[in-house]
Amino acid sequence: MRRVTSRVLRFAVPLLLLVLAAVPAQANWVASGTFLYEDRELDQTGFTGVISQKPIRFADLDIYDGKKTIATGKTDANGAFSISVIDSSVRTVKVRVFTKTNSTADLFVKVTNQSNSVYAGVSANVVNHSPNVNVNFGTMVATVGGGGEVFNIFDQAVYGADYVKVLKGTRPSQLVTLKWAINGGVGVSYTSGSTVTLRDTAGYDDMPILHEWGHYVMNNYSKQTSPGGTHYLSGCDEDLRLSFDEGRASSFGLSVRRYYGMPLCNVYVKTDGGSGPGHMVNWYDLEDATQYPCTGDTSEVAVSRTIWDISDSASTTDMTPGVEDSQDRLALPDAEVWQVYVGPIKLATYVTHETFWDGWFDPTVANGYFAEMKDNFNLYTIEFWQDAYEPNNTVAQAKPIAANDTPLHLTYFYDPDGNGKGEADIDIFKLTATSGMVYTIETLNLLSDANTYLALLDTNGTTVLASNDNRSTSDPSSIIVWTAPRSAVFYVRSTHASDYGKYGSYDLRVTTP
Repeated sequence: MRRVTSRVLRFAVPLLLLVLAAVPAQANWVASGTFLYEDRELDQTGFTGVISQKPIRFADLDIYDGKKTIATGKTDANGAFSISVIDSSVRTVKVRVFTKTNSTADLFVKVTNQSNSVYAGVSANVVNHSPNVNVNFGTMVATVGGGGEVFNIFDQAVYGADYVKVLKGTRPSQLVTLKWAINGGVGVSYTSGSTVTLRDTAGYDDMPILHEWGHYVMNNYSKQTSPGGTHYLSGCDEDLRLSFDEGRASSFGLSVRRYYGMPLCNVYVKTDGGSGPGHMVNWYDLEDATQYPCTGDTSEVAVSRTIWDISDSASTTDMTPGVEDSQDRLALPDAEVWQVYVGPIKLATYVTHETFWDGWFDPTVANGYFAEMKDNFNLYTIEFWQDAYEPNNTVAQAKPIAANDTPLHLTYFYDPDGNGKGEADIDIFKLTATSGMVYTIETLNLLSDANTYLALLDTNGTTVLASNDNRSTSDPSSIIVWTAPRSAVFYVRSTHASDYGKYGSYDLRVTTP
């Protein structure tokens, strides 16, 4: 089987119109057969070299005489079809399978080239076919480089649509278009609204395809506020909105593979699309905290791993089947995560990992498991919980801080009702100072979105004697160097600077010469 030529693709629009024509109830003959495509299997090294055959599922097809469509139908879950044809003429006939799903009532997926023309796989001609003679076209296979790529993309989208049905009860009701061409001139995949545009080398990159599917789903069922732009697996300091959107898409895409028991469902791998084994460009394991070891929720890898571990279990088809990570004590249904995406997150101004955490514990969801969630997030030093010095939001509640002592480890997180969902936090400490002594007050080791702002208050707890937002234009930590005018108790106030987030962890230190 071959991919339809550009000459034939120019007739994509009239073909679609003809496909919609009704077919009479009784048939003169029956067309049957099976459509498959060749799949290139993957592991963390890229392509393994193994090529298997998989069914082209739920795809539209027609019986065609070279000029017009004389019957329409679709493949089933095994790629098989059986179409009743009304015909009274001797003619040459063939069967064509398309990368679209108009004939499946609740499936709205199509794969096109960059010019929006769908692809088709075409059988050999049956010459001088007589009516009333059934035709079994046999098993037809879209080969690697000969259409296998587009039907693999199509199949991943079908898996994605079926996974949405698992979560919400129905497949997506809006059309999603996946654009791909082997020489389409696209170097980076991206998703806008309900259109996924795939890079030229992504034809068999199942995980990146499902990653983009995750973006499509979140665009339509949840909410994203990512500014987009360049991002890397090794990036430890990405925009909060970007790191969450990318990490969420990876965990969602691989959750599709996990749900359907696909091998190495925990591995994200991107290739250069080259022939033969290998060709891995980059990869990462959603269960390996030592690979790309970023901490904080400004890392898309850390974000994806914390979400993944909520539903991961010992039965996951990963690199260690039957074994679970020691810190991961959760194995919850995917629906628990889904209700956060389609519930509280949709109401947020900025969608970040903080939004996910608060949504998880929001009273409208109340998923619970605080201790287990804390274990998962703490592995990546994402500390969305109170520090040991709370409450210290007012001068009256201020805890003492001593010069030249061990730095205090703090979080911008306040949870007065103890339900797990946080509020913006202020940390206030009282410093007993000696007249004439020089004090350096500073924040260090900022993680997640701990964008600090320091203020030193006089003994009345209100008058600001000194303040600092950013240590430098490239460093959001804060530093105050101050000489005590008298021996007395002063107050160090640490607040979160204006930003997209409100949480984060940091160290506070006071030193003297």
